[in-house]
Amino acid sequence: KTLKSQLNPHFMFNAMNSIRALIEEDPESAKVALTKLSNILRYSLQMERMERVPLEDEIETVKNYLDLERIRFEDRLKYKLDVDRSTQKIEIPPMMIQTLVENGIKHGVAKMTEGGEIKLKTKMMTTSNGPKLKIEIRNSGHFSEEQLKSSNGFGVSNTKHRLNLLFGDDAHFSIMNENGDTVLAEIEIPV
Repeated sequence: KTLKSQLNPHFMFNAMNSIRALIEEDPESAKVALTKLSNILRYSLQMERMERVPLEDEIETVKNYLDLERIRFEDRLKYKLDVDRSTQKIEIPPMMIQTLVENGIKHGVAKMTEGGEIKLKTKMMTTSNGPKLKIEIRNSGHFSEEQLKSSNGFGVSNTKHRLNLLFGDDAHFSIMNENGDTVLAEIEIPV
């Protein structure tokens, strides 16, 4: 409930300020951006009543979120979504991917002078326990284990807790420095 009631106020203010700046400069783009913001707000209100949502709905919200952030970051933010069609109807906890993408921008891309990239990939995998949805979220940046442990945000610990509540030991979440300049968050959910 805490996570569901939390909508990052900084994102909201940044999005509204970006849209305000677009109004005179590019009114058509401002209209599109306002629609994307409205879609995100509608999704966050609807998900309050849901334990799970189709992956495709979450991905649409993530895309709207990334498009709004690109207004603010301009060329400093790039993203790539690689969503396997066979995964689109699988149900996942709402706002889980969006929260991890937001963390990737806040703690990675935004801190880099040259900016960076968010890559999201979904695929089906076969395990000894049956089929699983695998979600990979990569972002430019680097994190320290100590900062992660002392963080008071809801993102990582809440993701682990939610997966455990819904799927028990059949789900998996990890976050690691993949190399010197990329962070990888992986989620595995039983289908």
